[in-house]
Parts: sequence; C-alpha cells; structure tokens
Amino acid sequence: MSVNNTLTNTSTSEAVVANNRSIKLAILLPCQVLSIICSLFVFTNIVYRSSKLIKPIGNHFILALLMTSFVQVTTELSMVENYLDTGVVRPSTYGYCLFFNWYEFSLNGISLFVMLWASIERHIMIFSQATFQIHWKRIAFHYIPLSIAILYTPLCYACLIYIHSCFNNWNYNELLCTAPCFYQNKILGIGDWLVNIIIPAFAIAFANLLLIIRVIYRSTGIRHNAERTKKNRKMTIQLLAISSLFLVFWLPIAVTGLIQQFFSPTFLIDVQFNIFFYLIYFIQLFLPFVCLISLPELKKVIILKIRRWTHRNMVGDTTALQVASVVPTLLN
Repeated sequence: MSVNNTLTNTSTSEAVVANNRSIKLAILLPCQVLSIICSLFVFTNIVYRSSKLIKPIGNHFILALLMTSFVQVTTELSMVENYLDTGVVRPSTYGYCLFFNWYEFSLNGISLFVMLWASIERHIMIFSQATFQIHWKRIAFHYIPLSIAILYTPLCYACLIYIHSCFNNWNYNELLCTAPCFYQNKILGIGDWLVNIIIPAFAIAFANLLLIIRVIYRSTGIRHNAERTKKNRKMTIQLLAISSLFLVFWLPIAVTGLIQQFFSPTFLIDVQFNIFFYLIYFIQLFLPFVCLISLPELKKVIILKIRRWTHRNMVGDTTALQVASVVPTLLN
C-alpha cells in the first residue's frame, strides 16, 4: 500500500512540475516574439538615426543593455525554453552545462552592472556636466567604467565556473543542471551573492533615490535656469524608467538571497527557484519596450507613424463615404 501511495505521490508531483513548466513556457514564448520584434524596430531606427541616438553618451548604456537583451532573448532564453518544453537540459553533457551556467550568469551580470554604472554616471552627467567635455575624462569616467561593467562578469564567472577546481554533479532534469560547484565553497558562494547580485541591486536603488533627491533639491534652488532643470528632469526620468524595471525583478531575489545567506538558508527557497529566478528574464523581455519609450527620438518616430496611420485611415474613410453617397445619385 505504501509503495502505491509513493508512486501516486511521485507521479502527481511530476505532473505538477510539468504543468508549471508548460505555464512558464506559454508566458515566455509570446513575450519573446514581441520582444524580438520590438528590438529589431529599435535597432533599425538606431541605424537610420545613428547621429542622434549613438553619439550622445547618455544613450550608450541603453545601447549596451539593448544588445545584451537581444542576445539573451534570442539565444539563452531559447535554451531555457527548450528545457521547459522537454524537462531535460539538452544536450545533456558536462560541457554544455558549464557553458549554460556561464552564459546565464554572464548575461544577467552584464545588464545588472551596466545599469549600476549608468545610475552612478547619471549623477556626473547632471551635476558635473563639464566632465565629459574633456577627452581624457570622457575616456576615464565613461568608456573605461562601461567597458569594465560589460567585461567583469564574463571574466569573473569564467574563473569561478571553468577554472575553479571542483567537480560538478549535474542534474540534467533541473534548469541550468543545478548550481555550479563553486557554491559548495561557502566563501565563494556568499561572495558571489553579495558582490554580483545583492550589492549591485541595492546600489542601483540607492543611487536612483539619491538622484531624485538631488534633482528635486537643485530644481528648487536654481529656478532661473528652467531649460537646464527641464533637461535634468528628462535625464532622471529616463534613468528611472529603465532602472525601475531592474529593481522590480531583481530586488525580490536580492532580498531573499540576503536573508538566506545571513539568517535562514531555506527562506522562500522554493519560491526563489520556481518564480524569482524566472522573473529575471522579464527584464530582458520588457527592456526593448522601456528603451523605446525612454528615447525621445524614437518616441517621436512612433507618434509620427501613428498620426500618419490615423490620418490615412481617416482619409480612406472619408473617401469611402463620399463614394457611397455618390453611387445612389448615379443610379438614379
């Protein structure tokens, strides 16, 4: 009897897991298609309007995020969807699981650290705008930090996943084949959570909150420079729109990770693995839409296209009505 109950419980749990995977796949797949279409639209307009969209250094972090998002949505997310569809990581090889973990952690880290630097850099752009007018300072305080933000996590996780000496006992029935073995080292595991997830997420929140306070304080103190105040407000809103997307989806996993590392190791562990980890993908899925709204030049293009489409439809409807009114007269 106990054996039958065990088999029944096992089959029921497997059915629930498979059903959860199907729900996640049904949500992610349509979002992936729409995200790719939006990204292609944004990239096309960037190519045709490169002088307006690429030249301003304030847009460089957006371009870096968009490219990272496009790569992750078109490649890494497809790897995740393949697992959700079959329930098995394929190809089920040791090397593929190493790459899967490195690729996932690197892409997530790039976008997080680029967002972190953008949140810090926006303070310089608003309150020390003359800094970037000097060539060497533009290199030192813009291009080098942005390059470090892009290169840091791929190099860091290459060392932790490929070079660190340990053996991974992969489970091909779990997403990412379960966690890489460097997490078995408590110092490395806690260090990774703190340095690569928790601190950047909270730093983004703090930098944006501080930016809001400084912009409000400065706008009340310099009322005579209305044009500069308006520009600062636009730059702040642009950053907040994008950073809010990161905070909404990163803070839950950062908070639970902080509690797990220092207070309760099993705190919301199932929710974290089954829900919070998947929420991170929505950052990359929604990012093209948020960037589309955040870039004034592209927003103008969309508004113009909508107006033309509306005007064309109105003209077509008017013509149809005129023809419809003339036909009875001709018949009579």
